[in-house]
Amino acid sequence: MKLFQKFHSVFSSVGVNLNSVYKKLICLTLVCSLLPLLAASGISYYMAYSLSKDRTIDSIQSSNKQIALNITNRMEQVESLANSISYQLYSLYETPLTPLSQYLTAFSNTKNNIASIQNTFRIFQITTFLPEECYINLGGNGIDFFPFQKLSDYRMTEEDLYDAGSSCFWKIEKDHQFPQAFSPKPKTVLTCWNAYRNIVTGSLNYAFACHIKVSEFQEMMNPSIGTDTSFSFLLDKDNTILLHPDSSQLGTVFSLPQNDLWDEQVHSFTYDSQLLVTHPLRNGSMLLITQVPLSYVRESGNFVLSFSLMTTFFIILCTVICSVWGSKTFTKRINTLSQVMKSAQGSTNLEMLKTLAPMINRPSKTKDEIDNLAATYQQMITENEKYFERILEMSVQTEKLKYQLLQSQINPHFLFNTLNSIISCQALGKVQLAQQTMSNLSQFYRHLLHDPDTLITIGEELHITELYLNLISVCRPNHITWDFQLEDGIENFLICKFVFQPFIENSVVHGITDSSQPLHIEIKICYEEEALLIQIQDNGVGIPFDKQQEIRTTLKNHIANYEQHFGIGNVNVRLTPYFSPEYPYIILEEQPECGTLFTLHLQQLL
Repeated sequence: MKLFQKFHSVFSSVGVNLNSVYKKLICLTLVCSLLPLLAASGISYYMAYSLSKDRTIDSIQSSNKQIALNITNRMEQVESLANSISYQLYSLYETPLTPLSQYLTAFSNTKNNIASIQNTFRIFQITTFLPEECYINLGGNGIDFFPFQKLSDYRMTEEDLYDAGSSCFWKIEKDHQFPQAFSPKPKTVLTCWNAYRNIVTGSLNYAFACHIKVSEFQEMMNPSIGTDTSFSFLLDKDNTILLHPDSSQLGTVFSLPQNDLWDEQVHSFTYDSQLLVTHPLRNGSMLLITQVPLSYVRESGNFVLSFSLMTTFFIILCTVICSVWGSKTFTKRINTLSQVMKSAQGSTNLEMLKTLAPMINRPSKTKDEIDNLAATYQQMITENEKYFERILEMSVQTEKLKYQLLQSQINPHFLFNTLNSIISCQALGKVQLAQQTMSNLSQFYRHLLHDPDTLITIGEELHITELYLNLISVCRPNHITWDFQLEDGIENFLICKFVFQPFIENSVVHGITDSSQPLHIEIKICYEEEALLIQIQDNGVGIPFDKQQEIRTTLKNHIANYEQHFGIGNVNVRLTPYFSPEYPYIILEEQPECGTLFTLHLQQLL
């Protein structure tokens, strides 16, 4: 239940009003189906992305392996020339300057042999460095033979070469200006440096540098992964970029925050929307890195992702259609049953029960709880209708019996006293009074025995009341007077029969004392806003306080007890449908030592 309340509050917050079972079923179905589907789509996307990433990494690693092999082979090839070049330079180094012809021959042979090596192995330039005492011209030849003092022109020092020992090392030379006779324009080269020192003296004997064009390596480093935005670059141990497609990056330092590029356990990194895949080469002295945009990884998984999204969309569409169709089919019967229940309230439109026939007449094998509920409801309404008719019939019979009780209360004793009065009048010679009394008695009983369920006008009810007063005043020693005060036209409104008679009888019984004091009864009827105000008052001795409380309880609780205050209680119950809403029962007013006053507020019935 709390879950439904949360759903309802969530949908209400976005303006969706779940005011029907149909809407609730659709929303619940969609939520319960979409959430797993969205979760499955997310998992599918993650798996497709992971598979694409792994496949891309595998492809890059394969490409890097080939690139590393090509670069390594080329570098090792250049490094393997060091012995041949070293032999030529060592011969020249050991040749004395005199005799000059011998030196020139050695110099010419060395230069030609080195040039031959350079051409054979496609080396851009081989630059040699010797002590000044090894040259006739202290500046060398100015093209490929230089003294140690010229090392600074190549951003190199004797100390760096001495520290490297006999090991060769590679260094990037960015936009280096070679001698004009050799290359008029600056060149960017990757240089392999070699140096040989005298173990005894600790000084350098000679050094040479093999310059390889960067473009040659760049051709090797084009990754074959099908994207123009990917590229590879090479780092040395100091993270200095040796090779890079962008010349401006050469010689700069590259690093990843909080990541160790040289970690042997990790071969791929994600940084700044880029995937970096590393591959060591030359025994870990260099690192090849291939950079690929993550967008390429996502694009390569687009097929799986598109298939997943299309499948999810198709499932969602089918779910929505099935949900709408199923919910509409399911709630249609509930809506029909709800409409029938509303229309059948108070048994006002039992014809609507016929709309339940498709559910009730359905084969028992295909019936569900809603069909059984419809059948049970129809049976209940039918039985209730029968019970209602019986109760209504019994209520009518009860009202008639109550009225007959009132008649039986009036008949014997009242008739006996009236007949005695007629006989007394005849004995005293009051023949005219006796005849008038007999005529009044006949009219009174004609009204009394007439249909009690018929409403009559106030004028007719007052006529019956006056007949009753005339009859009881004949056989009473006390003088009884009465007065009817009505506003214009009020005598045409309807009222139940014999409403005033119980109040007149109450005034006579409780109001007349043993003395000969006359009794005056007054009935006032006037208009209120939407009701009639009726007041019945006498000037008798009044009703004792304890009896007043009993009568008020009887009137307030609408009790009609034959053994106690039946006459007034019966009138109060009979008038219940006709009371004004503000005053739903007869009111007994406080009249200390001034008789009795009853007040009625009735609806205006024409």
